[in-house]
Amino acid sequence: MKVVPALKWFHNWVGFVISICMLIVLTTGVYLGGMDMLKRMDDKGQTYVPLTIEQKAQATEYIFEHYPKMSSVRFPTEHTPYLEAATRGQSIAFDSEFNEISHYKVTEIPLWTTMFWLHRNFLLGDIGKYVNAWASFIGGVITLVGIYLWWRVRKGFRLKHSIPKDTKSSSLVKSHIQLGLFISVPLFLLCITGFLITYKGLWMDALKHKPTAEINYPVSKANDWQSQLQTAQDLWPESLLVSVNKPRQKKTDPDAPKAAKPQAMNYSINFDSHADVWLRNADSITMDHQHGKIVSSLKHSDRNLSGQVASFVRPLHDALNMPLKYVVFITLVAVVGTLILLFSTVTFYRRIFKSKKKK
Repeated sequence: MKVVPALKWFHNWVGFVISICMLIVLTTGVYLGGMDMLKRMDDKGQTYVPLTIEQKAQATEYIFEHYPKMSSVRFPTEHTPYLEAATRGQSIAFDSEFNEISHYKVTEIPLWTTMFWLHRNFLLGDIGKYVNAWASFIGGVITLVGIYLWWRVRKGFRLKHSIPKDTKSSSLVKSHIQLGLFISVPLFLLCITGFLITYKGLWMDALKHKPTAEINYPVSKANDWQSQLQTAQDLWPESLLVSVNKPRQKKTDPDAPKAAKPQAMNYSINFDSHADVWLRNADSITMDHQHGKIVSSLKHSDRNLSGQVASFVRPLHDALNMPLKYVVFITLVAVVGTLILLFSTVTFYRRIFKSKKKK
């Protein structure tokens, strides 16, 4: 079998088979992206006022003391002008006086929960998760094959073909090709990052950073948030201190003997360095709160290339810590991708199954 006919067969037949999976992923992605945009555009009626280190320390101490289940304290920024406490699937917004102004829980939005798990694993648990991952990987390969097939017979871009004139197969195919070219690169990235989110072992090690030399950090007062946040800020004076994250507690067996040493309370103090990287919260300092010692510090720009690329795996897929305009962009890509799949499914069905009925 020659290469080009084989690639056409792969693009048409395999693409048709996984189109159902991809349609579910893309349509649910449109919903999730839309909900994310609405959440980000809601300023809770607050106006951005930068906090001093003293105010950030007071907020951190208050939230971790009064809301022990919360794992993160996020300080006001130009993008989210309110104080926020957050943990997985839940967040609480506060005004400057620590009064609750909103309480968000995804479990109270059944449609969102259903859409998320449809997007993640088709509501089929681990089996669906891996089916989804491989469907995404194959979708990325199909995208590359489509670009190659177009390149062989390319005749340039024609904007008038982007919107089909009618429901005829020829019109739908032209629209499929034209729209596919416009979103080919971001669609490929969404597919591959979706695959990598499931198979974390392929890239998580790249995030581990070993310092080339031992660093002598300044010491802060033990169990003193103001002293420790000030020390962290002084280490990177040009960066904006945006959040403090509580360390994850390891699950222990209640019947197991108690460990000789309790788990260290190493908090992550996160910064934005807008001049260096588009990704937010990319720079962090790990602080031993009980002893006031900096355990480690790492800027995104100090990572090696593989670490910098790995840092973008999840953000490129779901816009975590990315600007609002990126959420809008990938949501539009999902909308266009849905249309492309619908056009190709209709034309493929007509050519294969209806032609057989006529015979």
